[in-house]
Amino acid sequence: MVRGIGFLSSRNLPTPFGKIELPSFEIPRRGPPQMDERRKKAVKHAMACDLTMLVGLAIPYVGGFIGGQISDLHGAEMRKILTAQEMDKYVEADKRFPTTTLPLLYSFVR
Repeated sequence: MVRGIGFLSSRNLPTPFGKIELPSFEIPRRGPPQMDERRKKAVKHAMACDLTMLVGLAIPYVGGFIGGQISDLHGAEMRKILTAQEMDKYVEADKRFPTTTLPLLYSFVR
């Protein structure tokens, strides 16, 4: 097993309700994402989803609606490309990252 970079060690804290044991925290070591043509196409759609936010800023009143529709179309194409395992990892990572491209790249890392 590859160990990560640890920067917080485990601690025991005394509290009025008893002792609390805090676990150590490590950042896992990961390699670069594995990219092939299928995944490159998915990344292009994810980047287009992120760039449609600019449409919402550039066009007053209806820009958010137009950008949302374009983003939904690219998102649907991206979801067609991903495998079930990659989609599960993407959905989990999408809860933590505010963009579309970062969670998608994270789903390609083993």
